[in-house]
Amino acid sequence: MAASVEVGMSREYGTINLSTLAEDIEKGLEIFADVLRNPAFREDKLELRKQQSIERIRRRNDNPIQLAWRNFSALLYGTDHPFGWYTEMEGIESITVDNLKAFHAKYYHPDNMMLAITGDFDTETLISQLEKVFEGWEGAKIAFPDVPTVDGTPKPSVNYIFKDFPQTTMLIGHFGIKRTPDFPDFFALRVMNEILGEGGFTSRLMTEVREKHGLAYMVGSLMQTTYYTNPGEWFAYSQTRTEKTAEAISLIIDVVKGLRDVPVPEAELQRTKDSLINSFVFGFESSSQIAFQQMMLDYRGYAPSFLETYTDNIAKVTAADVQAVAQKYLHPDALTIVTVGNKENFDRPLDEFGAVNEIEIERPAPPPPPEPMPEASETDVAKAKEVLAAAVEAHGGLEKLKAVKNIVIEARATANSPMGQMQVEGKSYYVYPDKFRQDVKLPQGEMGYVFDGASGFAMTPMGVQPLPPDVTNSFKDAVFRETIWLLTNLSKNEISVQYAGTEDVQGTSAHVLLVPQPSGEALRLFVSEETHYVIKFAYREMAQGVTANRESLMDDYRDVDGVKVAYHVVQNVDGQLFSESWATGVTLNAELDDTLFQEPN
Repeated sequence: MAASVEVGMSREYGTINLSTLAEDIEKGLEIFADVLRNPAFREDKLELRKQQSIERIRRRNDNPIQLAWRNFSALLYGTDHPFGWYTEMEGIESITVDNLKAFHAKYYHPDNMMLAITGDFDTETLISQLEKVFEGWEGAKIAFPDVPTVDGTPKPSVNYIFKDFPQTTMLIGHFGIKRTPDFPDFFALRVMNEILGEGGFTSRLMTEVREKHGLAYMVGSLMQTTYYTNPGEWFAYSQTRTEKTAEAISLIIDVVKGLRDVPVPEAELQRTKDSLINSFVFGFESSSQIAFQQMMLDYRGYAPSFLETYTDNIAKVTAADVQAVAQKYLHPDALTIVTVGNKENFDRPLDEFGAVNEIEIERPAPPPPPEPMPEASETDVAKAKEVLAAAVEAHGGLEKLKAVKNIVIEARATANSPMGQMQVEGKSYYVYPDKFRQDVKLPQGEMGYVFDGASGFAMTPMGVQPLPPDVTNSFKDAVFRETIWLLTNLSKNEISVQYAGTEDVQGTSAHVLLVPQPSGEALRLFVSEETHYVIKFAYREMAQGVTANRESLMDDYRDVDGVKVAYHVVQNVDGQLFSESWATGVTLNAELDDTLFQEPN
């Protein structure tokens, strides 16, 4: 059967989703109910998740956006409120299977559930199937913990976190609003914040800060409402060049003040309302989205007509309404400012905005060191050189390989992710000895990664972000492993390579060589005994927050200017298929612009 069951958890509620073909609904519901009522909570799976969480904690200070956001919330709510907490290693390490079972036993009961179903089914039959799979499931009186309250009074402060990055990341804001079904200002606030910074390239922050003044690649604002007993958060965010930090902060504050002081021009207001109305439909592209939205309205106490009247209520918002909510809910003189960067390179001291509080960030323990390579005998070293020589010749010969200065590979791929299988297009640039760039087209947008041999950055829909150290190490190893460069590099006899016997690779007998990578991790290099092509890499690497065993399987070798290149590559992670790619074009010694490896302004 074709089906999936996925479980999620937020601060407010948990979810479990079943997706299955109509003809498999009976079996799908049995699996769905079993997961919901009788989760296994396997020890090995818990340990894996704990390792992933611990590794994310180790790395969290390498992401300036997460670093700023985490401290912004902590400053607003304080350490006595759960919204101001963040997870520590000790907390993760203390979690046991018994903890999970106790949580499930306390909260997972039918009288604490809502169910929405959409698709092709007979209602009476479906109800009968539901009664069968949930038969005997008993309710319980649940004692929910109280959520501590805060008064929502602004807490103005200026905060600085040192990170030696080329950009400064900043969050500027204060408490937001507590949204209830009878909250009168929701639609005016929705329009106001769309004008201010949530409206993408047409927003004022984007127009003023990025387009007119060239101060930021990424800039915008968010009004995060909450359904608890507490206000949410409103903040403007930006990443700007370090030497423009104070100028960017001043300009963002001026844009906020302008929305309070001057009514929005009618043309700007109408354009914003039209955009919100026209994009509203995209939240209901599937029947499952519609069902979930209706269920959440009921969960939060909204009238069923809320969505039906949504666009009409947006259309009714006036310029006076926008100015009124800006004056009521935006407080430019009582801001919490968090900056992450290097103040030595700031254009002006931050104390012009108030007394500066310097936040010292914790430094978690480093991950385990690489596994050392075993001692090599003279026989192993000699045999490794023999295998390498045959591989070099099979791939085109040393002179041909040495003549290659770069390789550009265009490819299409199928990738597995937590969201399911994705179709991906990409273009990878390897410039020897140490540069790498990859541009990727995903269903949700375009991304890119650039590594210049020493450091790198990621280009995402949220802007440019520096690569954390462990990702930088992964890119160093990735360039090192590019087959043409690897064979050329190893032929210099400057890197210790040793023979490790033979193994079967998908029915092909292969020599195994052990090669130290720049990170210190050992690479297991597999060379076909028959063709002498490189047919597999195996190595350890950081993947999805945990050290994983990865392997690349290469075949479909084709001739490109006298050099053999693999056109088909399968990537496995911990024994599971991760991606499969097919090259659609390969170019050797392409004319490349140096700006490919430079951060965009």
